[in-house]
Amino acid sequence: MIFYFAGAEIPSHRNLLAAEDVPHVGMSYMGLRRRVKFSKPWSIAEHYTPQQSVFLDSGCHTLNRAGVEVAPSEIQDIATHYDEFVEQNLDRVQAYAEFDALPMGRDWIERRRQHLDPEKSIVVWHEEWGLDVLKRMADTYPYIAVGQGTCGDRDIIPTLRAISRTIKLHGMGFSSPPLMLSADWYSVSSTTWLSAAQHGETFIWTGNEMRRYPARYKAQARKRHRTLITRAGFDIDLIEADDATENLRLSLWSWRRQIDHISQRHGKGVTDTAPPPTTGNGESSATPVTATSSEGEHEGATHPPAERVKKLLPGIETEAFTHRYTDPDTGERQTRTEHRINAVDPGVRVCDGCFLANKCPEYQPGESCAYEMPVRVRTKEQYIALLDSMISMQAMRVFSMRMSEEVEGGYADPNLSSEMDRLAKFVKLKSDIEEAGFTFSMKMQSKDNAEVGLISRLFGPKSDGPPALSPAGAVSAQDALSQMGIMDAEIVEEPAPRE
Repeated sequence: MIFYFAGAEIPSHRNLLAAEDVPHVGMSYMGLRRRVKFSKPWSIAEHYTPQQSVFLDSGCHTLNRAGVEVAPSEIQDIATHYDEFVEQNLDRVQAYAEFDALPMGRDWIERRRQHLDPEKSIVVWHEEWGLDVLKRMADTYPYIAVGQGTCGDRDIIPTLRAISRTIKLHGMGFSSPPLMLSADWYSVSSTTWLSAAQHGETFIWTGNEMRRYPARYKAQARKRHRTLITRAGFDIDLIEADDATENLRLSLWSWRRQIDHISQRHGKGVTDTAPPPTTGNGESSATPVTATSSEGEHEGATHPPAERVKKLLPGIETEAFTHRYTDPDTGERQTRTEHRINAVDPGVRVCDGCFLANKCPEYQPGESCAYEMPVRVRTKEQYIALLDSMISMQAMRVFSMRMSEEVEGGYADPNLSSEMDRLAKFVKLKSDIEEAGFTFSMKMQSKDNAEVGLISRLFGPKSDGPPALSPAGAVSAQDALSQMGIMDAEIVEEPAPRE
């Protein structure tokens, strides 16, 4: 998947992308138009390095937004100049998007497509046109762009997956890694990486995923990943001081590793330069295909696919146990075998793919992880032992963060406060478990005309003889309950009847 870092029409962004050797960049014609008067021809070749491939976006999303009103004659003039701009720079762009100004109508957009370059142009589909139009476009055009908002508003992923097998798909304005993994995207463009400078966000690649922190959490995020940022070669002091350039460098570094990860998940390598367009589905003749048939097979017979053996997911196992119960029909005690599910160490982590590979003392190429976590929590004692371990680990984290807070000048670290709260919750949880007891409450009453029952015989108010629990007359209900072994009970007396 090719990822175009958009926003390169701005000189400072363009210079940073060149300095960081970013191979794929994107620029917006409408964004450039706001900065340049076009009094003389503007050459893409003069502003970008020869090693960079450039995606040219028309920038029509600025005209398609609600509330934007531009006269049709002015849109027509802009579209005409965009066509001239594309023609002047066609040999230097890798791909360019059509001028899809929705205020001019769909017919106007489709009529303009007959003048597009068949190899480098990208036609744009809009959600309000419907899925049938998208499918017809896939039968006509080799390169189609779809916006992220369109993919999020309706479930078109199955359709995108289907058409991506025959055409090239381009994602416009994409900022969601899961969405990039949802289909076989040929290319994607986005300005999200610029949010590090524009909106104060922080992007950090942690080794197996990219974390995106909004501006209100940037202080905590930068302290939490301070060591990682420093080891990656960035100036943490500039990062914490909100230096725009250094934060954009960190954003670029994180996004490029995120794209590498997505490309690996797709089973493809990272594409540094776009391959030349192909005109057909030619087959490679490097290795001939050899057909073999076993003896006894009927020629042309179709064999059913072999049934795959089902297996449990890694990290899960079942344990058989005998369950005893009473049959509701016969009243007899019965037994049956049931299975309980348990979580275990999956044992599928390999050293080559582990994010700790560069630091792990047991790292060996091509081997699986040497460590295991034999955690068993079945009894109350095991549960208490687990809590003790968690409390100890959390306490060490708190004290370590406290020392870091002092070394950095005593500034109150919100991360430390949250970890202290978590430690207090662990301690309280253990205390509640250890103090848990059993309480039994019993409420008893009888009617005046009721027969003498167990309670009367026990406590004596309505019996002919002395109560059963006292040798010398009636006793209090509290004393009677104590003789029965009940230490805590609520006694409710029947109110006296009105006369």
